[in-house]
Amino acid sequence: MHAESQETTLSSCSSSSSSSFSSSPSCTACVVPLAFSPVQGTVTVPFSAGWNRRYRDASGENLITGLEIIPLRFTNLEWTDVEARFDRLAYTKNGTEPVIKWSDFSFCIAMQQTPEFANEILRALRGRSEWKVDITKNELRDYWHRMAGSVDSRIQLFFYMCDRNFDGKIDEIDMKQTILGSASANKLSMTHEEAQEYAASIMEFLDTEKRGYLEPPQLDTLFKVSLPRASYGRSSPTPDDLYHEPMSKNEVRFRSYWRRAWIVLFWLLICAVLFTWKFIQYSHRPAFQVMGYCLSTAKGAAETLKLNMALILLPVSRNTVTWLRKKRWLSSIIPFNDNINFHKLIACGIVVGVILHGGTHLACDFPRIAGCDRVLFQQTLASGFGHQQPTYMQILATKEVATGIAMVILMAIAFPLATKWARRQSTLLPRSVRHVAGYNTFWYSHHLFVFVYALLFVHGMFLFLTNNPFEKTTWMYVAVPVLLYAGERIYRVVRSGIYEIKNLTPSLYPGKVLSLKMQKPEGFRYRAGMYMFVQCPEISPFEWHPFSLTSGPGDDFLSVHIRALGDWTYRLYGIFQEEMLGAAKGFPKVYIDGPYGASSQDYVKYDVVLLIGLGIGATPFISIIRDVANNAQKAEFDQVAGSVCKIPKGPLKAYLYWVTREQISFEWFRDVITEISRIYLKQPVIEMHNFLSSVYQEGDGRSAILSVIQALHYARTGIDIISKTPMWTHYSRPDWFNVFSKLARRHPGERIGVFYCGSLLLGKELEGLCTTFSYRTNTRFVFHKEHF
Repeated sequence: MHAESQETTLSSCSSSSSSSFSSSPSCTACVVPLAFSPVQGTVTVPFSAGWNRRYRDASGENLITGLEIIPLRFTNLEWTDVEARFDRLAYTKNGTEPVIKWSDFSFCIAMQQTPEFANEILRALRGRSEWKVDITKNELRDYWHRMAGSVDSRIQLFFYMCDRNFDGKIDEIDMKQTILGSASANKLSMTHEEAQEYAASIMEFLDTEKRGYLEPPQLDTLFKVSLPRASYGRSSPTPDDLYHEPMSKNEVRFRSYWRRAWIVLFWLLICAVLFTWKFIQYSHRPAFQVMGYCLSTAKGAAETLKLNMALILLPVSRNTVTWLRKKRWLSSIIPFNDNINFHKLIACGIVVGVILHGGTHLACDFPRIAGCDRVLFQQTLASGFGHQQPTYMQILATKEVATGIAMVILMAIAFPLATKWARRQSTLLPRSVRHVAGYNTFWYSHHLFVFVYALLFVHGMFLFLTNNPFEKTTWMYVAVPVLLYAGERIYRVVRSGIYEIKNLTPSLYPGKVLSLKMQKPEGFRYRAGMYMFVQCPEISPFEWHPFSLTSGPGDDFLSVHIRALGDWTYRLYGIFQEEMLGAAKGFPKVYIDGPYGASSQDYVKYDVVLLIGLGIGATPFISIIRDVANNAQKAEFDQVAGSVCKIPKGPLKAYLYWVTREQISFEWFRDVITEISRIYLKQPVIEMHNFLSSVYQEGDGRSAILSVIQALHYARTGIDIISKTPMWTHYSRPDWFNVFSKLARRHPGERIGVFYCGSLLLGKELEGLCTTFSYRTNTRFVFHKEHF
C-alpha cells in the first residue's frame, strides 16, 4: 500500500496485533489493515501527504510494510496490590488517617527502580498544587484509577507530564525534556542535540498548523493513530495446521538425547565390567583372606581409574575431535558437541574411583595388613613385603602409597579450581577463596596433571600383591592417550609459530571490547561457528584463550571480538588501549592456534536455523550470518551472470536473536548489522532481531515516547535511534514461547537448528521449549549449546 493513499483503521481488541516475533504488551486498541477492517466501530485517520512522502525511498517505493499504534500504560498492578504496598509503608500522623511519604509513591506503583520518573507522574497527577506532600489511601486510589483507566485518561496524564508549566500547551522544549527523562529512565545514551532533533520530529508530525505547540487533541492523535514500523522480521501468512502430526514426548526425548545416552551407558557398562572383573579376580587371591572385600573393591576401582585416566584426555584432544567431527557418519552417532561435558563426567568418575580405591586402602586394607595375625600374614602376604610385616606408617612410606597420596593431593587442588564457581569467581565462594580463584588459576592448576600422569606411571609399576608384569597394565591404558595429547600440544606450538600474523588491526569498542582483525594466514581454513586460541607472550608465554571467530570463511581476514571479563582479557585490552592512545611503541606480539570445531558449525545441517546470543555471546553467530550472507550474495551474482557455481550447503533461512543489556553493545557489530540489512532488502535470507533489555517493554509509560520517536525517526531516515543501524531494536526481552510458536507456524514440518550461547539458566529454558514444541507441533527443534 502506497503511503500517499494509506489510511489507518482502529478497532478495539484485547492484544497487540504486532506480527513481529517480539512480545507485545496488551492494549485496548490495535491497528488492522484497511482491507481487513470490520465494517462497524472503526475510525479512519489519514496521514498528511507531506509527511507520508518521507516514507518513500528515492525510487518511490514504500518503506513501511507494518503499522502499529503505540500503547501506553503506567502500571500493571491491580488496586489490591497497590493497596498492599501502601499498607506496608503507611503511618499515622497526628491522629489522622494513614499516609505515606510522597517519596514512597514509586514503591507503591512498582517503579522503585525509576523514582525520578515516578515523581514526574506524581507531579502530573497533582497538577499545580504542592506535590511533595504525604499521600492518603483515597488519594492513591484516585491516582491509580487515572493511571490504569481508559486510554484517554492515560494520554491526558502523559500530556500533563510533558506540560511542565501546566498551561495546556506542550512546546518543543517540553518535549525535549520528556525525551531526555525517558532516555535516562531506560539507561539510554542520548545527547541534547539528538533529543532536540527527535522533539522537532514529533512537533513536525503533530503540529500540522505550525503553531509551535501541541494541545491535548494532538497528543491524543499520537497514541491513537498508528505509526510506521520497520519491516524486518514480519511474519508471512502462516498455515493453520500447527498441531498436525505431533510426536510423543518420549520420542522427542529419545531423538534429542539418544547419542548422549548410548555413549554414557556404554562408558558405564565398560566401567562396570572392569570393576566386576577385578573384583572377582581378587576375591580368589590369598590376600583376600586378610583384607576381604575391601581389597576387591579397591582393585575394582583401580581398574576403572586406569580407564578413566586414559579417556579423560580424549575429549580435550581438540585437533582430533575437530577432525573427527567432520566425518558426518561419525558425528551422527557420537555427540562431539558434548566433549567438554563428557570430560567433566569422566572427571566425576575419577573422583568416585579415587574415593573407593584410596579410601578402602587407607581405611580398611592397610590397617588389616598391619594388624593381621603373623601366621596368616606369612601364609598370604609375606613375599610382597620382604617377609616382614609392616606397620601402618611403613605402608604409607612405600612408593606405591606415597605416589598415590601425592596424586590425590594434586587432584584435590585441581578439581575444585576447575568448577564453574571457581573459574568465574562466584560470589558464593568465601572472599579469601574468591581472591585466588579465576580462569588463570584454573588454567595453571589444571596443568598439575602433567605431574599426576608421571606419578601414575610410577604408581602403576609398583604393586604390593603381584610381580607379574602383565598385571601391571596402567601404561597399557594411558600410553596412547598421553602420546596423542602430548603430540597435539607439540603440534599446536609448531602450528602457532608457522601462522604469521600480518596486518593486525585492533579496534576498541565501548564496554571494554577489543576487536582484533588480521590477514588470514595461508593454510588457515575454517568453517563458520569455529573458534581459535589466542596467546599474547607479553602477558603470559603459556596461556591460550579460546575466542569465537567473527569473520566468515569467505573473508580474506580473521577477526575476533574479546570482552574484558577476566585477568588475562583485561590485561590484553589494557595493552592495546595504551598502544592506540600513543603511550606504547607498537602492537604486542600475538599468536593464534586453530581452528577448532564447536557446536555452532553444525548449522550447515539445517535449512532453517535460530541463533540466540546474549551480550558477547553473539560472537559465534556473527561468523555464521556472515557466511550465510556471503553465500546469498554469491548465489545472486551467479544468477545475474548466468554462471553455474557450486554454493556450499547452508541454511535457506537464518534468524538471529541478540539480547543485550547495554546500548553500547550495538557498536560491536554495527558494520555486520548494516550489511545484513542491505542484503535483507534484496534477499530476506537473514532476519536479525535486536533486543535491549534495559529498556522497559513497549507500552510502558517510561518507554512510550521512545517508541514514538523510534518509529518516526525510522520512517524518515531508515535508521534505528538505539542501535544506530537499519535494524529495528525491540524493547525488554523476547517472549521465547511466542518466538518458537511463530517459527513453528512459519516452517511447518521442518527441522530447525537452535544454537545458543549465553547463561545456563536461559539455556535450560530454551532446551525445554525445543522439546515442548517438537512434540506439540510438526516442526522439529534441535537444541545446541556452545561449550568451550
